[in-house]
Amino acid sequence: MKKPRTQEEIDLVKRQILDEALDIITESGFSSLTMRAIASGIGMTAPNIYNYFVGKDEIYITLVIQGFQTMYQQLVDAAASHDDLKEKGRAFIQTYLKFGMENASHYDIMFTQPTPKYDDYVGTPFQDLSEVELKISMDIASLAEKLIKEAGGPDMEQETVSDKLLAFWSMLHGMVSLHNSNVASYVVKDVRATCDRITEDMLNLFFPNL
Repeated sequence: MKKPRTQEEIDLVKRQILDEALDIITESGFSSLTMRAIASGIGMTAPNIYNYFVGKDEIYITLVIQGFQTMYQQLVDAAASHDDLKEKGRAFIQTYLKFGMENASHYDIMFTQPTPKYDDYVGTPFQDLSEVELKISMDIASLAEKLIKEAGGPDMEQETVSDKLLAFWSMLHGMVSLHNSNVASYVVKDVRATCDRITEDMLNLFFPNL
């Protein structure tokens, strides 16, 4: 009689499935993600993978949730390490860039690739799981929005806050995307040093007079 897998063994197999799925999406796009493709990559049969995940959508959403959870916690920890608002802003920017550049594959499926989003799962069996992803991503946006509101003062209108948030996020995303695509290295000699200078420019733009 075959001995049942331990929880540690189950978690290891799930990690292998998730890692292979991430590689497939990053290299070939979400449309190429199938249970058969995952199984082939890790030496399992496709039916066996269903013992661990309901289907490819659960695998994909789980990957994105893990990415957002990691990013969110890193941003919270970074901001909490400073009392000065401008230093909180610097820590937020540096942490966002570090996550995006060091976790390029995860960042790619979170923000760059044309992968399914919450609206695509409304009314499906995966809506509840996708809501978890949506909440965490909006929590990240709220962290940035809070910094912008504090810098702008109580009289800043919400429309202005939203505009600044989108501009702030666009600059962060642009730096990460240009770095990860290696495009930035064709424009500047030292990408990291340039990012440091742009970080200071962003601080002066979004946190003036602090």
